[in-house]
Amino acid sequence: MQFSYKWLRELSGTKRSPGKLAELLLTHAFEVESVSAYPHGLADIVIGKVLKVVKHPSADRLKVTTLETVKGEARTIVCGASNVAAGQKVAVVLPGGKLPDGTVIKEAELRGVKSEGMICSERELGLGESHAGIIVLDKDAPLGKSFAKYVGLEDTILDVKILPDRSCDALSYEGLSREIAALEGFAPLFLKEKKLRTKTKTSSKVPKVTLKSEKCDRYILALFQGVKIEESPLSLKVKLLTSGLRPINAIVDITNYLMLLTGQPLHAFDADAIGKKGIVVRNAKPHERLMLLDGKTITLSSEDLVIAGSERALALAGVMGGKHSAITEKTKNIVVEIARFDPVTIRKTRKRHNFLTDASSRFERGIDGERPGESLSQLLPLIQKTTTGEYRGSRDVNKVKAKTKKIILSIERLEKMLGSAVPLFEAVQFLALEGLSVKKVANKKELEVLVPVRRPDLRDEFDLVEEIGRMRGYDKIVALDPALPLEATPSHSGKRFERRAKSVLLGAGFDEVMTYSFYSEAMAKRTKLSFEEHVALENPMNPDQALLRFSLLPNLLSVAEKNLKHFESLHLFEWGSVFQNAKLAPVEKKKLGLLSYAKGVDGAKAFFLMKGKVEALLGHFGIQAVFEPMAQVPALFHPTRMASLIAQEKVLGYMGEIRPDIAKAYGLPRGVVMVELDGELLLGNKHEDIVAMPLQRFPHAYRDISLTGPKSLVYAQIKALLHEAGGLLLQGAELFDIYEEGDERSFAFHLAFGLPERTLTSSEMDQVFDTIVREAKEKLGMRLRLS
Repeated sequence: MQFSYKWLRELSGTKRSPGKLAELLLTHAFEVESVSAYPHGLADIVIGKVLKVVKHPSADRLKVTTLETVKGEARTIVCGASNVAAGQKVAVVLPGGKLPDGTVIKEAELRGVKSEGMICSERELGLGESHAGIIVLDKDAPLGKSFAKYVGLEDTILDVKILPDRSCDALSYEGLSREIAALEGFAPLFLKEKKLRTKTKTSSKVPKVTLKSEKCDRYILALFQGVKIEESPLSLKVKLLTSGLRPINAIVDITNYLMLLTGQPLHAFDADAIGKKGIVVRNAKPHERLMLLDGKTITLSSEDLVIAGSERALALAGVMGGKHSAITEKTKNIVVEIARFDPVTIRKTRKRHNFLTDASSRFERGIDGERPGESLSQLLPLIQKTTTGEYRGSRDVNKVKAKTKKIILSIERLEKMLGSAVPLFEAVQFLALEGLSVKKVANKKELEVLVPVRRPDLRDEFDLVEEIGRMRGYDKIVALDPALPLEATPSHSGKRFERRAKSVLLGAGFDEVMTYSFYSEAMAKRTKLSFEEHVALENPMNPDQALLRFSLLPNLLSVAEKNLKHFESLHLFEWGSVFQNAKLAPVEKKKLGLLSYAKGVDGAKAFFLMKGKVEALLGHFGIQAVFEPMAQVPALFHPTRMASLIAQEKVLGYMGEIRPDIAKAYGLPRGVVMVELDGELLLGNKHEDIVAMPLQRFPHAYRDISLTGPKSLVYAQIKALLHEAGGLLLQGAELFDIYEEGDERSFAFHLAFGLPERTLTSSEMDQVFDTIVREAKEKLGMRLRLS
């Protein structure tokens, strides 16, 4: 909430500067988000005195004034206001000065008379809508001085964040002033000063009030007759402006002023628009419509609370008034509503219709039961002082049982929780400063505390301990070393494995995604997953989150669908939880999902590219796995481009190209390859034996070999033969080319030969090379390709 420093100082009695006050609140009570000067835009407006007024010689509606802003320096200003008169103190902008809207005032000649400035109205200064006459100031206004400073607009604004637990009392000037005074160690000034209050009375002239909903437990209606709707006094407008509200008219401004002052929202109705049956607080009728103050017509829900008259709904309770009963210039009689509504109902209504108003923000945080009556006693003198309205009486329908709360506070518990000794008189003083009644329990080290209804956040002795702790200052709590030695958290093998796996995949060109643990029934069907395998939520947030995910792949496909509109290639992975349906309770498992697509790469090649990346991941952890075709292919995958990964006779997961029809359902091209691996099985099959290899002392000798054989042979078979035939002399074999012709396929390798203790001779390399060629012919039916 935006608070005026001057108004806070006036109510609390603080003498701290705005910066020091913000520091006090920050360290003891509330977060102050900013401290800044109020941007009034009136720096060029000064106070002048009208010395003489004569009629303009060439214009009936204009007057020529002689005015001074410095004693003895008169200037001529042409003015069209009907209320300008000699002897007045007025707001003046001189040539070269600016108005709040940015207009620069210059010397001008109006119908042959030179005008050296401008005498301002409220509208021209942004202080209201009145443009009928100029602003007339008190006679003691200092000549030539700043107008903004004189009226109180040279102010500092504190933007204070009031959390919901303190909104009931501190979301108002009186509440925050009470807090400031308590922190400084004295009673707030507004409680010391005698307030002018008018005695309330009941009257049959006041419209009848009927509460037909339990969502309203107190409703006060005050009647004023013979009201003249005029502009508010300048002092009242200044308080509204510096608090972030726009002045409208005297009646509305008074209700807004009291809302800011006390935290109790008020609303004024045109009494003649209510009808003979009076006010009825009820739930809205199904499909009932209401035109609000802003001109927007809304359709109400039966859960909305409305203030109704004889014929129609007049206002959306606690949120916004209606157009039909609004205060206008023709209004003669008004009734003012001061009520208490159910916070939950107001919040739901506000969210349902997407309205956030100053009133709703207070009602939905709670209003204490005594505040409506207190606000009524403050309303009456304001109305009578500011307008011509005559108070005719009020009705108070009160179902609230406001009671103070008694809490027993143990001093021993207080000291134990704060970690230091707290003198008894200090504890009593701090609680008393907050307006709580405190007395010592006889023969016990305990305090009996009575909590007023305005502090619903103080529910038990723990809240009182916190209250005393923050009042004393958390900086006074001595920091102590922990009673137990700090020990490092044991290493979590699963988390460590997850982090390393993610690092490997990022290095392989994948991007990590994190999706919701839910998807829709439609998505499960689209990816051919059985509904029975899923865990269905009884109360999903929306239909798109009705199932706990059984697989990572549907959400990965959705991510790909959105991102392939912007990228030509995509390589994604997700490590997350999936949930399987079980009899007793859902079973949660960790899985790793991969998705890869590259534009221009067909499905077969994409499959093998993904296979290589998966092998690299498994190889990093020493996982020995083989890719095997499956007899029963999961419905998601292409029937001839998929495989299962087997390790230690257990299925680690599946890999394959997505079926064309499923890819089409997601708006994806062909060639999307996906993998899903069981995270727990991956962790169980990893081998992290550290093998130290000495640095190579003698150089390797390299030869290339190209072997041709049947097309059915695969790389793994040939590499195994090379190492078997090469024995200890073959240090490495790197595939660098595959060539196909007819029914045959050629594999070309770089072979590295060497021994750790010496350099090989050419005859030794020839002998091993010949052995490899011979073994390849005998065991695999391959021959040496010479060209």
